[in-house]
Amino acid sequence: MTGKHDRRAFLKVAGSTGVLGLTGLAGCSGDGGDGSSDGGDGSDGSGGSDGGSTGESGSGMNIIKLGGSMSLTGDNADLGQLYKDAYELTIQRINESGGIEAGDGNTYELEMVLRDDGTDASQSKSIYQELIDREGIDYLLGPYSSTVTLPASAVAAQNQKPMVEGGGASPEIFAQGNEWIFGLLPTANKYALSGFDMALAQDSPPESVAILAEDDTFSQSTAEGARSKIEDAGLDLVVDETFPSDTSDLSTSLGKVRDEDADVVLLCAHQKHNIILANQMESQNVNPDMAMGTVGSLNESFKDEVGANGDYIYGPTSWDINADFEDPVFGGTQDFVSAINDNYDSAPDYHSAAGEAVIITFKDAFESVDELGPTAVRDHIRQASFSTVYGTVEFDDSGVIDKNMLVRQWQPDPGLQTVYPENVRQSEPIYPMPDWSER
Repeated sequence: MTGKHDRRAFLKVAGSTGVLGLTGLAGCSGDGGDGSSDGGDGSDGSGGSDGGSTGESGSGMNIIKLGGSMSLTGDNADLGQLYKDAYELTIQRINESGGIEAGDGNTYELEMVLRDDGTDASQSKSIYQELIDREGIDYLLGPYSSTVTLPASAVAAQNQKPMVEGGGASPEIFAQGNEWIFGLLPTANKYALSGFDMALAQDSPPESVAILAEDDTFSQSTAEGARSKIEDAGLDLVVDETFPSDTSDLSTSLGKVRDEDADVVLLCAHQKHNIILANQMESQNVNPDMAMGTVGSLNESFKDEVGANGDYIYGPTSWDINADFEDPVFGGTQDFVSAINDNYDSAPDYHSAAGEAVIITFKDAFESVDELGPTAVRDHIRQASFSTVYGTVEFDDSGVIDKNMLVRQWQPDPGLQTVYPENVRQSEPIYPMPDWSER
């Protein structure tokens, strides 16, 4: 890869083709096997018949295929692109370094098939079934959003293929007894908790809260976790409203927030609605002490869209861009940050780091099992512990990584800052947020 990629130009291409294929060195163009394998019965960890993702490229290089769907067009395309960039760059680095020396004694390059699902659950399910049936892919990269990940993970379970995902956080995904799904995000019910802890630690802690929640699986789980925290902390929940995902106007709900004079506004939603919140808080003259959006409020594309209206807004993150964990591909977190900046002309966020960890999770498993196969790979992932740019990766019995959320805030100067907890913060939180009349 040379030069920098233009994000918006890629989105147009991905939207028109609907599929992105990535191979490594030597012009790999293998079909990943003949696609005739049934993937095995999942009863043991042997390779052989259940290794349909392996094959040879036209140049004779062994390959392992990874496949999945992702939001590459539509409202969540900016976030989906972060995963795609991280997948692509990590796979390229692995292949350029000689590939994966697998536990079966062979060396493999990785190949990725990533198709656009437009954040449509039905489309995503069809993509995963097709990847399994027609492409012979045994190792699945999860999609973005809990609403899409939940049914996609069911396809993985039905076909006994391991799925590693960094884009779905609803507890419901991991409450189905599905032994084939592994998630790299803390569950959604934890997303808002650190924000409340930060606010309650201030000299003038909040007394009242307003929740505005999108009507989707992730956002509703986030809101439910927040309600429990609010009750336990003795705070007053003065506004609690759910809005449809396709809404483009929050002014009525924000009017209620203003009338109730809520100290904290929590928006449980995605980037589209964080943009609406930031702009309409100004137009509706809503002046809370704290406004926090759960997903999409920390991205550069959010701030580019809303400008100064995004100042002082908070968001949770499972990763700090200033961390420096050891990593087997990039060396360390800061090397990954520099590589993303150099290749894509944008800063990574926790979606990017989680995406890198998805690929490393499979790399670690491929290198560790005696014979490749979905069951053996799944069983290794279940008990593995290893370091990535995202930090230590290990999964609990339900398949979820054990992580707490940090809190970041857009500050006029110096910009996006980690503000909680104290032991990792870059700056103190600007709390309370200044009223619009004082900005």
